[in-house]
Amino acid sequence: MKPKLLLRTDDNSIYLIRTETVDSALWDTVVSWWSNSGTVEDNSVKIPTQTFLSQYLWLRSRWGKDGGTVDIDEKTKNTLASAKQDFDTFKKDLESPPLPTLEIDESKLLRTLTSFQMEGVKRLLELKAGANFSVPGAGKTTMTLAVWSQLVTQGVLAKMLVVSPKSAFEAWTTEPNEVLRKSIKAQIFSYDPIEPDIDILIVNFEKLESEKALHRIERWLIQHPAMLVIDEAHRVKGGHSSIRWRRCKSLSNLAKRVDLLSGTPMPQSYDDLRNLFSISWPNVPRTYLSDSLLSSMKRNSIYVRTTKDELKLPPITIVPHVIEMGAIQKEIYAALRKAYVKLFAMSSSDKSYFGAKGRAVMNLLAASSNPGLLAKLVNDDAYMGLEWPPRGLSGIDNLIELVSRYASVEMPPKYIWIRERCEQASLEGKKILIWSTLVGNIQALAKILAPLNPAIVYGSVTGDDRVKEINKFRNDPTCSVLISNPQTLGEGISLHRDCHEAIYLDRSYNAGHYLQSLDRIHRLGLPADQITTVHVLKAANSVDERISERLEEKIQNLALALNDDGLTKSSLPDDNLTMPDEILGIDQYDLENLFAHLSDEQ
Repeated sequence: MKPKLLLRTDDNSIYLIRTETVDSALWDTVVSWWSNSGTVEDNSVKIPTQTFLSQYLWLRSRWGKDGGTVDIDEKTKNTLASAKQDFDTFKKDLESPPLPTLEIDESKLLRTLTSFQMEGVKRLLELKAGANFSVPGAGKTTMTLAVWSQLVTQGVLAKMLVVSPKSAFEAWTTEPNEVLRKSIKAQIFSYDPIEPDIDILIVNFEKLESEKALHRIERWLIQHPAMLVIDEAHRVKGGHSSIRWRRCKSLSNLAKRVDLLSGTPMPQSYDDLRNLFSISWPNVPRTYLSDSLLSSMKRNSIYVRTTKDELKLPPITIVPHVIEMGAIQKEIYAALRKAYVKLFAMSSSDKSYFGAKGRAVMNLLAASSNPGLLAKLVNDDAYMGLEWPPRGLSGIDNLIELVSRYASVEMPPKYIWIRERCEQASLEGKKILIWSTLVGNIQALAKILAPLNPAIVYGSVTGDDRVKEINKFRNDPTCSVLISNPQTLGEGISLHRDCHEAIYLDRSYNAGHYLQSLDRIHRLGLPADQITTVHVLKAANSVDERISERLEEKIQNLALALNDDGLTKSSLPDDNLTMPDEILGIDQYDLENLFAHLSDEQ
């Protein structure tokens, strides 16, 4: 009797199941072939459908050639046929140009779409799954609502589920009735019952971490044909290791359609894009999505993107300022460099030291702005890895003493620069937005700039208070400054009508946070003659300069992947003038670059 395998499907996976006709030696060859692609159990191998699809020829070239047979049931046949069709559709959409003849029923819209928005909507309607990677301010919310409305009219969809950061809730609750002619009812997911007559359900990423919340939303999706919209989708770029990614993946399996929205879909590497497309196109093998294929993808193929050049925004001026450290600050920073250089010299393959290196980066970042932060940690900064005194470092007693008395002997030069600029701006009737990764800096600046009645927003500021602070900045003439961090306010809010100047006290390695935060004051709707200025403060000979180098590289890689030369022009200085790991945005190349800085001669 010929050896036979059963081929079955369940839970987006294919199972190769051993029968009694397959002896141990032959089963070992099956396991040997598939073990790197799936999970081996007692008498079966579980393989993701898209992975099996990319290697299914093994059945013919190896198994069948050796005399083996396969029993495949109808359900598995249909699953594989559907998966192959999805894969073929993806490949076709990569190559096929948009159809210029596609008509949009504009009678459903209250808001008139711009030409680039109309072009994007038409292309998205041609795709089975959408990806809108337009720059912030291009109208991704408007375009998504227009696509959804057309598909509702066609009877394809009935509801929409939006997963977004809390900062985007305002847009998703107000814009539907500004964009669409039909009255739309939106509800923010909570522990209250989901109302039966809502059109749009909105939930934040953190809420999905609750299994109870997830199951309630899954039941809602089973009952309604819905579009899943993942807004600021780069927040789930972490792939299978990220609980947020896994939750969104579970929801995508129940949605009729998935649309990804992000102006910065790959802030770190091409793996970010692979992880996003594995949610919206689950049947496309990861091996197919090579770096070379992703870098060669054209706009209006599998994704749409409106660039800043197409928005015709007035230029943004980014001015770097190299600030000399104070005498005591310089001494502290030099001691930290010396202490950390041995840590960074350890093998990059030693995973146990990656977290320690992240904490070292946070300490260096604090020292380059205000070494006094090290002695007075706040919970938010400790969560991100700021640690004092650092564990595992010897001979630093003098360093600890210097840090403990820093605040009483020296004002950080960056703070002095910011105070002088903000006081001058206040006299001129201007408002300034200040960014810092570290909450300790935000709190310290709030005290120093108290005469300017600053608004303060960071993670511990609750939703209602956050709204009050933003309204204060927008509407109170005595409030000249808003101080925040990119991980809290870098997405989903528009400040371009209220503020035209920003200062970065410091930046992390997270290119997505930097790009998103830049666009809070530089977006669609600015008058042609509006001057927007951004000041980037960098402590001389510090981690700031290394971070600047790596951010430039990451932004250039993103521009290459998205075919958007304007991205670098609008986010890097003019030469003539994530979760803790997500917040820092560190990868191994960042650490190697920083090690070179630590190893430099003092």
